[in-house]
Amino acid sequence: MTKQQTILVAGATGSIGNSAAVALAKRGARVVLLGRRAEKLSSRADSIRDALTDAGDGHEVTDISTLVIDFSDMDSVRAAAEEALNRFPAIDGLVLSVGAFIQGGPNVLPSGHEVMFATNVMGPFLFTNLLLERMQQSDGLVLHVIAPFHEALDWDDLESLKNQRPMKAFNRTKECNRVIAGELARRYAGRISSVAFDPTFVLDKSDPELKDRWPHGFAGFVWRLMAIFRAKPAEVAGEPLAELMLTPRDRGSINGALFVLDKRSDKRDEAMNDEAEGERLWDRLELLTGPLQR
Repeated sequence: MTKQQTILVAGATGSIGNSAAVALAKRGARVVLLGRRAEKLSSRADSIRDALTDAGDGHEVTDISTLVIDFSDMDSVRAAAEEALNRFPAIDGLVLSVGAFIQGGPNVLPSGHEVMFATNVMGPFLFTNLLLERMQQSDGLVLHVIAPFHEALDWDDLESLKNQRPMKAFNRTKECNRVIAGELARRYAGRISSVAFDPTFVLDKSDPELKDRWPHGFAGFVWRLMAIFRAKPAEVAGEPLAELMLTPRDRGSINGALFVLDKRSDKRDEAMNDEAEGERLWDRLELLTGPLQR
């Protein structure tokens, strides 16, 4: 009998994270929803249970847990990691689908860090590292949800504090996710596996908060056109993501790979495979987040 896998989903209240959680629960995984607001997480967990029960799969879905974490706050990240280690004896997978997009920046936190960079890059990096020892015990898989766009890193302004254009700053954070996905794969090869997952352009058009997140100006116009002509429902990403996390296979064989939905990319991803940049970013993030051990 195949053991039930415990999968943590960061960004579970977003469209991709929620879709992934539904697909994982449908396949029998123990799903842990991570997000900032306890009430929203609880509501999302109830809606997943209700949806899958109503789907008539023959049993009530109850194995969905929640874990409150603010990825922009490193103290919150450390506390959440400690709680996860106390609550879950095995952690088989981590889905990093955090993708905060905030306009009107730079928005500087009391810590001095830019909020999108802290949320999308620093927090997930620290949380992952704090769980690595536990994940090594179960041949864990870390899946980094990236964006289909590239933005070169600016080492003189990595957090986009000096000169911020919102979409450029956001895409830079997702480029960091690519780089870290590759560096994690190299550093922990044979102990855990790390992959990047490109969901393509997906959108939950029923999201009541969607209109507040559109980019301003010309970028917003382009996004609206893409929403009409190119956007796919989030389920398109959730299903292949769940398959990738749960399908029995030698996880080492996919370590360091880039997946575009259910297809493994044949092209070499420059950001993921740039060893010098990967080492440099890892070292910078270690300085920014503090010790990576509990």
